[in-house]
Amino acid sequence: MQDIFKTLRSKSYSVPCELCSAGALCIPMLLNNKLDTILQRKISYLKNEILVKAKTPFTKFYVIHSGALKTFVTTSDNQQQINGFYLPGDIVGLDSISTKVYNNNIQALSNTLVCELYYNELMSLVDTQKNVRDLICNLLSSNIYDYQKLVLCYSQKKADERLATFIYSLYQRYEKSGHSSLNIKLVMSRADIANYLGLTIETVSRNISKLQELNILTAKGKYLFIKNLNALIDLCN
Repeated sequence: MQDIFKTLRSKSYSVPCELCSAGALCIPMLLNNKLDTILQRKISYLKNEILVKAKTPFTKFYVIHSGALKTFVTTSDNQQQINGFYLPGDIVGLDSISTKVYNNNIQALSNTLVCELYYNELMSLVDTQKNVRDLICNLLSSNIYDYQKLVLCYSQKKADERLATFIYSLYQRYEKSGHSSLNIKLVMSRADIANYLGLTIETVSRNISKLQELNILTAKGKYLFIKNLNALIDLCN
């Protein structure tokens, strides 16, 4: 059992610039070095640190190099409602373009390195740089599609299907960033997963145990090892 998780524990998740969602923007040669004033590389935030609070003026995006972020709103009874988890390579803040304010609180789930991408400077390149324009359109389209999938997950799936869908989505996102291993790191707590999926902590824990009993995965702390990827996908569907 120990060997299953050994390589995953050896180093933290991060993403090389060429594989991140803003990869084209992080390679100055593609834009004739015009991004020197746009990107501030590797700004660090500590675990649980708030990067920005909801309703503050929107000025920049956060591109994750390593670590993870979550977004949440505060409900009327002063509770968190989590609406997004963001992993290396993801861009946080795209939903703020239309409102001009941050619609969510953004918080570090672990010690996190981000690149800060300023909106006004980026937009000045959209009219003249086709690759920048295409990237922004693709990212916005991807965000809409992900939101639609989340709504479908909430409205039609049972608890075990929601959890399986969540785990498989993490696998896909890590794979996109170059981590093709069947090892999955849950950078978020089970309480946060339950909050996000509209379940209780007990339900999440019970269904992780169920997936282990079905020999679909093995769980150890914050680490999951997918033993039967096809069975996991079948449960999602």
